[in-house]
Amino acid sequence: MVSEIIRNLAKDLRVEFRSRFAINISLAFAVIATLALSLATGGIPFPPRVQSVLLWLIIFFSAMNGLSHIFVREDDRGTSLFLLVSTTSDAIYLSKLIYNLIFMSVLLAVITPLFVFFLQVNILGIPPFIISVLTGGLSITAVTTILAAMVAKSGGKGPLFTIISFPLLLPVLWLSIFSTAATLESTGPHGYGTQLFLLAFSGFITALSFLLFRFVWLDE
Repeated sequence: MVSEIIRNLAKDLRVEFRSRFAINISLAFAVIATLALSLATGGIPFPPRVQSVLLWLIIFFSAMNGLSHIFVREDDRGTSLFLLVSTTSDAIYLSKLIYNLIFMSVLLAVITPLFVFFLQVNILGIPPFIISVLTGGLSITAVTTILAAMVAKSGGKGPLFTIISFPLLLPVLWLSIFSTAATLESTGPHGYGTQLFLLAFSGFITALSFLLFRFVWLDE
């Protein structure tokens, strides 16, 4: 299984590196949205809670442009059948999950500093802030990977994926906004209860998706 995961992941990364379609669209949306907000405010910073809400909205909609692409691309290129007969469903899910984690990590590494700089975000707790962003991004990836497979198998595209994902991700977004806002509002000691919950939630969703992916992918 490990060799299958590495082979499939290397193929996905190579294809994305050649086209750079998904990552370019996601980063372009994030940059435009951030610059538009900065210009609209005229240099006046938002309150911390509003900054947290705007940050996670930009992360969410930027990620939606690319997280479903990993499965939709297989159907668009006609390679899903070959993938079905050459790779086990478990290896397919894990390789796609790892790819989405890499994709989300790149987005977070670009969006977060950009947002902090242009929106004049004053981070009072840097380590909790980083952990909040990482655990929120991990939870979004864990939920959307299995949803992307379901949407691709149903013949849907990006808009359907976003519509389905948003209500399911509302609790994750709410907790991420809450934990991120706490790091912008207080200089006191920060608890990690919310971040630990998001981490446990990601593990639960990943385990459940791993068990159910075969039925989604094989249409059983």
